[in-house]
Amino acid sequence: MTTMTSNTAGAAEPRPIIPALTPFYAFARDASYPLIRATIGGTLLVHGIIKLMGPPIAVFAHNSMAQRGIHPALLVATIVFINETIGAACVILGLFTRFFAASIAIEMAVITFLVFLPHGYGWTRPSGGFEYPLLWGLLFFAVALRGGGPYSLDRKIGWEL
Repeated sequence: MTTMTSNTAGAAEPRPIIPALTPFYAFARDASYPLIRATIGGTLLVHGIIKLMGPPIAVFAHNSMAQRGIHPALLVATIVFINETIGAACVILGLFTRFFAASIAIEMAVITFLVFLPHGYGWTRPSGGFEYPLLWGLLFFAVALRGGGPYSLDRKIGWEL
């Protein structure tokens, strides 16, 4: 007995747990991806807004980048500000999705391996751990691989990288 069914694209889909909900499952399959984009983009956007409302970018560059040995600090800080504001909003909307998701995944890789890896795995430690930025980096990497999906502005305008 198989728990997989095939769809029109030829890929196997899990058999519905409750067969009466088959129409809902068909809708949820496509609607779940924008939910993921909105969740990861919205969470990152909050971090970007906090940065915009905080000290000027030059102070952030000095305190967060230069002191950790990341150079050119002002350029990297600018990229972080763009990723966490414009990039996050674009991921939510599904606009230039692959470009910004890849850029954010790279940012998270740098944060994971240069900043938090020496602290270990536990994010509840006072200095933080690497699993939180690693998780977010992998989520953005997955979005970069897949693109904006069926409900995205990229698909609407017919321009997907």
